Amino acid sequence: MNLASNLQDHGNRGKIRDMSDNNPAITALWHPFQTGAIAWSDSYLFLRARAGYFPEQIKPGQLECIQTFKPFADELERAGWPVTASIIKKHPVVLLLPPPQRDETRALFALALESVEDDGLVVVSMQNDAGAKSGESDLRKLAPEVHSLSKNKCRVFWARKRNIARELMQSWLAFDQPRLIESTGMISRPGVFAWDRIDVASKLLSDQLPVDLSGQGADLGAGTGYLTHFVLSRSAGVKTMDIYEAEARSLECAKLNLAPFETKAGLTYFWHDVTAGIRGPYDFIISNPPFHMGREEARALGQAFIEVAAKSMKPKGRFYMVANRHLPYEASLEKHFSEFSVLALQDGFKVFQAIK
Repeated sequence: MNLASNLQDHGNRGKIRDMSDNNPAITALWHPFQTGAIAWSDSYLFLRARAGYFPEQIKPGQLECIQTFKPFADELERAGWPVTASIIKKHPVVLLLPPPQRDETRALFALALESVEDDGLVVVSMQNDAGAKSGESDLRKLAPEVHSLSKNKCRVFWARKRNIARELMQSWLAFDQPRLIESTGMISRPGVFAWDRIDVASKLLSDQLPVDLSGQGADLGAGTGYLTHFVLSRSAGVKTMDIYEAEARSLECAKLNLAPFETKAGLTYFWHDVTAGIRGPYDFIISNPPFHMGREEARALGQAFIEVAAKSMKPKGRFYMVANRHLPYEASLEKHFSEFSVLALQDGFKVFQAIK
């Protein structure tokens, strides 16, 4: 098994960028500090950190940023905020921008309390329509003394590490651990894409993949590794697979799911933003690309995946992709490949085959 995280930048970095601009929770996060409800600190841990507005009181040396989604991590690095892969030390203040999935958020609340110094503060910012009320209620189950303020249609709430429900905290920490999903036979965890099921679109794509795939392959936006697992289970001619995934938590599950194939094919894992370009050339590429960034449809993501795939194919190489039926990817396929066809139209999705 090989792990790689840095690839040559092909000039597309930042194509899907400034994703924090429309997130008012980032600005709201600093409201209790700016109003004096919370004193400024000289050291912060920022879980699920995002680039965006940072007050002048915050200096890069004071902030330890943790972000598992590569495009967001890249944004932070470009803005001068270093990102670490794991928590280095405890801090007097832990900041948190929770994700949408509730069990994942509960695990982060527990991690924040575990990672803050005794009597330190955990400060959380959530949009009202993204479950802020429930989030505050959940934090109160771990730390009973919770205070809050509202700003920008967001709720900022905080608690000190006092009288912690430690047994519940340990239980919630376990929510983020990879586990076997019996109904799928795959290892997954809350918060990753289609975490407790086989995604309908991925299943449709796998049903269309030919058995004769061989040589050097790549999986773009691999998630927990379902498509690569399917290919390696039946295509004996595959020599290597490069697995590209932007979410580190998904990639960790993919490594566990694909471990049985390490003696059959060379596997290399990339924590990577595909839109920044990939290595190659490949004999075939498979992909179920994302088409949302947060709540917003981002069809440019799929178009970028198509362009990157085309640049990374051998002559006559094959590209297989599934997309929502309404997304207009035909023009991009026609532009970047010599030919393409629709292999399936079903359940609101379409599967393409394109030849370089």
